[in-house]
Amino acid sequence: MTRTRTVAGGTGSLADYLDKQRIHPRAQAATRDELLEALAGGLHTAGALGDVRAFVRAVRLRTAQGANGFHGIALLSARSRAVNAPAAAFARVPAELDWRGADDRPVRDVFLLAAPRKLRDTRCVQAYSVLARHTAHPGFRNMLTAARTTDDLYELFRLIR
Repeated sequence: MTRTRTVAGGTGSLADYLDKQRIHPRAQAATRDELLEALAGGLHTAGALGDVRAFVRAVRLRTAQGANGFHGIALLSARSRAVNAPAAAFARVPAELDWRGADDRPVRDVFLLAAPRKLRDTRCVQAYSVLARHTAHPGFRNMLTAARTTDDLYELFRLIR
C-alpha cells in the first residue's frame, strides 16, 4: 500500500490533495455508483481511506441532501471517520453515462473530495472551497474542458489556490 503525500509545506493548491494517479481523463463506468466506488477505491489504495464502503455511504448521504452538479461539474465531498488523510480524485465522466446536474445539464467532470471528520489542518477545506468557486467561472470551465491529458489536468489543478 502506498502512503498518501503529506501537505506540510505544501503549495496550498488543489494538487496538494489530488495526485496525478487519481486523475482519470477517460474514466470507465456504467453508473454513477460504479464511478464513485472506483474513485474511492483509488483513494483507499493511496492510503487516504481506511473504509471505502463507509466513505461511499457518507458521500451518498451528502449528495442525497443537496445538489451535486452545476455547469457540468459535480463536487462530491464528505468528512468521515473513514478518511485517514485529506485527498481528492477527478474523473471525466464517460459520455454514455447519463448524469444530470441540479441545473439539468449533463455532468461531464467529477471531483471526489475527502476530509477526515476531525481536521488537524484546515488547508484542505480551503483548497476545496477555492475549487468550488472556480467551477462557477466560465473561464475555468473552458480550461477544464480543454484539458485532455492527466498532465494537462494536473497543471490546471496546481493553479487552484
